[in-house]
Amino acid sequence: MQFGVCVGRSKAASVAAGGWDYIELGVAGELIPESEDTTAWAEKKATLLALPLPCKTFNLFVPGKLKITGPEVNQLALTHYAHRALSRAAEVGGEVIVFGSGGARQLPQSGWSAEQAHAQLVWFLNQCADAHEQTGVVVAIEPLNRHECNLLHTVAEGAALAREVGRPGVRNLADTYHMERNGDESLADILASADCLAHVHTADTGRKAPGTGVYDHAALFTALQEAGYDARVSIECNFTDGDFETELALALAHLKRAYRSAQSAG
Repeated sequence: MQFGVCVGRSKAASVAAGGWDYIELGVAGELIPESEDTTAWAEKKATLLALPLPCKTFNLFVPGKLKITGPEVNQLALTHYAHRALSRAAEVGGEVIVFGSGGARQLPQSGWSAEQAHAQLVWFLNQCADAHEQTGVVVAIEPLNRHECNLLHTVAEGAALAREVGRPGVRNLADTYHMERNGDESLADILASADCLAHVHTADTGRKAPGTGVYDHAALFTALQEAGYDARVSIECNFTDGDFETELALALAHLKRAYRSAQSAG
């Protein structure tokens, strides 16, 4: 299992020094897929390739202003955006892009049905699947808890959507924070989506750094082991101001200890 951190590029040196395997950066800010400026991208690309650890995964895919659902969708812009994002991710060694993007996929409060929004999600994910065929980069659907988004909340729903698209470039993600926040999901839901699981996010209870709360990461790794998943786990959490390096070290030690516990129990 490889362990990474969702954090800004300015923290890359600390993440690398802490012994983590990769950093997970934001698509919109780092891959700049809204821009056709090849010079600007060449500069960004050089910066990313010079980081002290690889950028294997990316999140913050589609900005909220670029709507995926609702009556104001610009399909041509979305298609260009998706293809450019996946292409640029591949150029810097990216393998997975996380599709959370709650603002972009939020169902309008009125005048638009869940069925219409669902059809738009399927359409967009097929554009991502087309881009995957050219780049090899997978888009992982991230279910978001009901307090943050009004559409697509559970690991089971994400898996069902990935299966509906039915293409290798679109898979699912399990985020333990969102699962806990929903309150009605369990690790059994991860097992049930094992066929399309592409990435995992985790934090401790309350979205704290792993090891500072009470979340049972050994149980998580046991479930992932049973699901046949042994790729990557990124921590996506709120760090304490002024204590970043310490919490990084404690988090990695905690995750590795939990992972070893799950392996020995299995």
